Amino acid sequence: MAHRSLTDLVAELRRCVRSPRRAARTSDPAALLVRLLGACRALAVEDRPGGLVVRLAAEADSTMLLSCVLHRALPAPLTAVEAAVAEHLCEGRTLAQIAEQRGVSVNTIKSQVRQLFRKLGVDSRVALVRRLGSLV
Repeated sequence: MAHRSLTDLVAELRRCVRSPRRAARTSDPAALLVRLLGACRALAVEDRPGGLVVRLAAEADSTMLLSCVLHRALPAPLTAVEAAVAEHLCEGRTLAQIAEQRGVSVNTIKSQVRQLFRKLGVDSRVALVRRLGSLV
């Protein structure tokens, strides 16, 4: 991919960010990003508290450099019920024990755990404990 077309891709991505509603009718930001990244090679990746910083260079022309910051998404705030269920899970209680203590069905607790996992971006109790530990 030529230097000029990379510049065009970056400009189109900027337009998508500035006015997403208008850009959605004309361009697919994900497809633009895939094309842009496919034409680049990573020079450096730094893990910073705010996210990953990636420095890219065009494959065809090393003079065109691009820096991207991939921000870590903050989790959605937990409801009081979700926080209570999370606390029970972190204490090692079973779903049945949590349901009995809270006076609801096991299926309700399962649903709340699914929602909790989705909000925190985890897929296991161990990951939940680690995630909650990093938020405190």
